[in-house]
Amino acid sequence: MSLATPAQARSGLAPPAAALQQRVAALRLPTPRQLDERLEALGYRGQAAARRAACVLAWRHVRRLQRLHLDGVDPAELPERDNYLLVGPTGCGKTHLVELLFRQLLEVPAVVVDVTAFSETGYVGHDVSTILTRLVNAAGGDEAWASCGVVCLDEFDKLAGSTSSARFAGAETTKDVSGWGVQRSLLGLLSGAYGEYAPDHGYSGRTEPRHLPLGGITFVACGAFSGLRRAEAAARPVGFGEPEGSRQDMAPARLEPAALERQGFMPELIGRFSRVVELEPLGLPELRRILDDQARRTVRELKAEGLTLALDEAALGALAARAHRDGHGARGLRSALALRVEELVYDGLAPRGRLD
Repeated sequence: MSLATPAQARSGLAPPAAALQQRVAALRLPTPRQLDERLEALGYRGQAAARRAACVLAWRHVRRLQRLHLDGVDPAELPERDNYLLVGPTGCGKTHLVELLFRQLLEVPAVVVDVTAFSETGYVGHDVSTILTRLVNAAGGDEAWASCGVVCLDEFDKLAGSTSSARFAGAETTKDVSGWGVQRSLLGLLSGAYGEYAPDHGYSGRTEPRHLPLGGITFVACGAFSGLRRAEAAARPVGFGEPEGSRQDMAPARLEPAALERQGFMPELIGRFSRVVELEPLGLPELRRILDDQARRTVRELKAEGLTLALDEAALGALAARAHRDGHGARGLRSALALRVEELVYDGLAPRGRLD
């Protein structure tokens, strides 16, 4: 049994179990630059600035776990935990970046949840507390290990509640199933010390809720925020009111929290994100490199089945150009390649036995 450190005794926290200490001690800690190189080796293309930011976040996540569970640092002495908001168009690699970094490279418990499936407690839909249930499941049921994990909140922009007629500023007298109530629930996860969850997703209605420490969990929200730049451009002063030196061809300014609040988000919730990271649409060269990687793996897979997938340079170029033109990003590449594979497998695969 582990003995409490003086810092743990002062904070009232129980000492970490030996099993958790061993798991944290076994975590690899590459430098942010090494993580970035590993992402490139795994086929992640483009988004250099966003990759750097995410790699630093991953490094800080592990160092926070080491300080909490190995060094015995009082949580009150640590900076507030980092939560990032990734903003970028569909198919630019937001959730893929989170999955590669935390689930594959660092191998900590990580879940990607679609927040559009959630509703405020008391309405039909998933309760926000089930996010923690899924994280515990990803940790194999080990609550202590789950408290070292990462949650990716996908489709975060869909929670904008500015158009809801059920919202009364400050009153909190009504529930808003369109997003405002969910925002309030998420605020508790991003700012609280402990989160309540039901081990069985609350299906039975008889299981006592449990509490999971939140101090070592990193939240990464991802959203397209379509039209955000256009709205910001429309809100800028023009003519004599335009700031000196501003021009249409200048690089876009960094997104400020106020811009997200105008989209319909609680200031308190946006304030829990220490960094807003913008991802750009993938360019044609990046799309072509991604397609080449995907095609290489697919050709190798089908070759093992005795099938030959013929994709010459012209065909690959056309697929990448179409995905770039349609604005579907990497998802469009996968869809186009899947269609070619579907036709080949359906028509060319020889039967291996009778169905009856």
